[in-house]
Amino acid sequence: MRRQISWFLPLALFGMVAAYLAAYDCKKKWWQTNRKQQDVLYWAGWLIPVGAFFSVANFFHPYYTIMLAPPLAVLAALAITSGLKKATSKRDDKRARWLRYLLFMGLGTTACLQSYYVWAYYPWLSLVILILTAVALVMMTLIPAKERLFLTLGVGFLCLAQGFWALTSTISGESAAVPTTGLGTGTVNTQLIKYLKQHNGKSTTYLFATTDSNTAAPYIIKTGQAVMTIGGYNGTDNAISLKKFKQLVKDGKVKYFYISSHTNNNAIVKWVKKYGTKVSASAYGGTSSQTKGVGAMGSTNATLYRLSASK
Repeated sequence: MRRQISWFLPLALFGMVAAYLAAYDCKKKWWQTNRKQQDVLYWAGWLIPVGAFFSVANFFHPYYTIMLAPPLAVLAALAITSGLKKATSKRDDKRARWLRYLLFMGLGTTACLQSYYVWAYYPWLSLVILILTAVALVMMTLIPAKERLFLTLGVGFLCLAQGFWALTSTISGESAAVPTTGLGTGTVNTQLIKYLKQHNGKSTTYLFATTDSNTAAPYIIKTGQAVMTIGGYNGTDNAISLKKFKQLVKDGKVKYFYISSHTNNNAIVKWVKKYGTKVSASAYGGTSSQTKGVGAMGSTNATLYRLSASK
């Protein structure tokens, strides 16, 4: 779950406690709840079990964690509003102080968590997050009249890193089959594209043929050219017969075939391996350094074949 959705998790957890405490009515029994407390329990009942599931599940698409966004947003906001609650009577002074303590702890631990997330990529940004958040909290204490301003700045500092993290997929033009946020998004092998454009003839319909859509999709998006997938989405379907594929090769519409490490060994793949000519990896940048995403061309376990119309 970590970097995908939990940037404000500490603040939300402290907010859950703070909001419940802020709504507590001393005149009632401890088990008797009012509407505001019931609202807090509702959001907590959403956050805790769903968050626990994503924390222990062996596999799930990362974008499913979007289900945690509503309770995280609400409870984090409650931490802020509850922490700014003013004591209306002498009886409430102690409660107001505890609410502020919870707010400060929530902001502080959130800054620490975010700093941990970005340390592996930008150590300097980790220090910036910690320093700016600490300054905002200190100024809230020293200048109570401007506490709302400094609180706004503090929350704004905590939104910078995770906001940029969420934008990286758009900025980098990621085309992953399983969308995620964060740095290190998928790319294509630009050397391979250059090689194929130089060696494919004008009559060629497809940039290359491959086994599955996960491999083909990034190259279709990058080049705007057609890429054939003989096995459908996962490479396990029989989307085209060997006879029809051989005819496309004979007509010059398909000249290259990419066999990935996860392909199934169907009739077309066997034919390609038997009659195709392996292209040297050095010719199209086929090294592990070129591989940053699912199906990226250039994996050391993948091979590019040149097909002959005479076979």
